Amino acid sequence: MSQNNPTPATLIGVPLDLGAENLGVDIGPDAFRYQKIIQKLTGAGFDINDAGNVTVKERKDAQVGDDPRLKYCDEIITVSEQTAQLTEEAVSTGCKAITIGGDHSLTLGAFAGASAAVNGDIGLIYFDAHGDMNTDETTLSGNIHGMHVASLMGFGSPRLINVHGDGAKLDKTNLLHIGGSDWDQAELDLIDREKLQAFTLFDLLTQGMGPLIAMIDELNSRVNNVYVSLDLDCIDKIYAPGAGMPNAKGMSYREMAVLAEYIGKHCNVVGVDVVEYNPLQDEQNKTAELGIELIARFLGKEYSWYANYMAHNQV
Repeated sequence: MSQNNPTPATLIGVPLDLGAENLGVDIGPDAFRYQKIIQKLTGAGFDINDAGNVTVKERKDAQVGDDPRLKYCDEIITVSEQTAQLTEEAVSTGCKAITIGGDHSLTLGAFAGASAAVNGDIGLIYFDAHGDMNTDETTLSGNIHGMHVASLMGFGSPRLINVHGDGAKLDKTNLLHIGGSDWDQAELDLIDREKLQAFTLFDLLTQGMGPLIAMIDELNSRVNNVYVSLDLDCIDKIYAPGAGMPNAKGMSYREMAVLAEYIGKHCNVVGVDVVEYNPLQDEQNKTAELGIELIARFLGKEYSWYANYMAHNQV
């Protein structure tokens, strides 16, 4: 599908697998490239600059650290600072930032960079089966991929809060969490105490999509920029078997595609990340293909079997 005015975008790989329990997602960025993400997004109307992969130590070479509540914190902070710098440079120069992972703790740096580029005038639309709103005081595992959303809002360890600049990177009123189905009690307490916006899987199934669209519109009316973070485990494993933690009760393809298209058409999305992709669990590359399609949709373009079919069958 040819485009007259391609959208400039920077592709950033973050092969990070230290924020979780060895999900095998460190090979996700290279697997996306092997599945021709650059060529496919180019065909969808992007001008892609591949910034390569952020350097990440292998688990055997990284220090877990002295605090069991913040495992691999030093290395994750180092990776986050590099990721933030790349993301800030991309957004500051008018490029869309596309970050592929890697575990979800990469969003700590990716969002911090995007926020810095737009002076904090930014909302976060966050798709995940989990809350990722624990802190070092409430965590049950010590895995940082369950803490970064809280850190971005200024809750938890100052070491994580102060990545790429002191203080919170996200105004708590500008968070919209979508698709949650597995919550820790501490996360539910934080949502209730701070009046955070979360539209759960239960909400989606019982109320439909109307209230969620209204929440997206309301967020979009208050900020000039939006960042989208997608953990593949919020999608049912029928469609995303290659998620690091496959989910048998996730959102459907139809729901995800419609939401991605709506966000892409109505919001100024400056960056998107797709995380927790384990190609060793994928089936016929369907998860990678879905990730590429959703990136395009979130950024206002179209990549799908139908679009490709029409592009190659024009008279």
